[in-house]
Amino acid sequence: MTHKIFAASYQRGVELMAAGCPIDYLDALADRSAPKRRPFRAEQLAGYAESRVYLFGPLQTGYLIGLRLGTDRPSGTVITDWSVEPPWPAHAICWDYEARDFIPKRDLGGYRELLDSRLMGVLNDRRVLRRGNPVDGLLCGYSHQPVPEFGDRMVSAKLILVDDIGNRVAVGISLAVVRPAAAWSNTRPTRAGLGRL
Repeated sequence: MTHKIFAASYQRGVELMAAGCPIDYLDALADRSAPKRRPFRAEQLAGYAESRVYLFGPLQTGYLIGLRLGTDRPSGTVITDWSVEPPWPAHAICWDYEARDFIPKRDLGGYRELLDSRLMGVLNDRRVLRRGNPVDGLLCGYSHQPVPEFGDRMVSAKLILVDDIGNRVAVGISLAVVRPAAAWSNTRPTRAGLGRL
């Protein structure tokens, strides 16, 4: 009786690297067809890191997006441009905020593991995203523009990222709508935003 020998697959190699097992020969593994190979990837975090849009008042809207970035490129990936298409057209958002700037203190505990992430360094400062070391973090923004009246509990946005060799990734983002009313004691976030619009 002969046993079929199973070769390691590229997909299994990616999974092992994501779990912290370094593999020097990932590019040499079989089953690396073009549709499976993505130079870098982005995904919305689920579960405890729920993405939200906080409607604090008519001219006060906070955005919180839980995000994971990863790459399969041996040399790593540098993000050169990114943007967010908000749920409402022409809604200008400054992304120069942190979660502590506007999330009610009672909700911060659910995001504890993500508060000191290097995500913004990867997005804004062109820090290298290394293969096998995905980055989890929070993308936080604030707008002083009104949003239209609506009754939905969820709204959608889109995150678009471009890397240093021109690859483009678009990610659909689902945002839970939160209307904190009296739970939020401040009238505006603590940081003056001079970042991206």
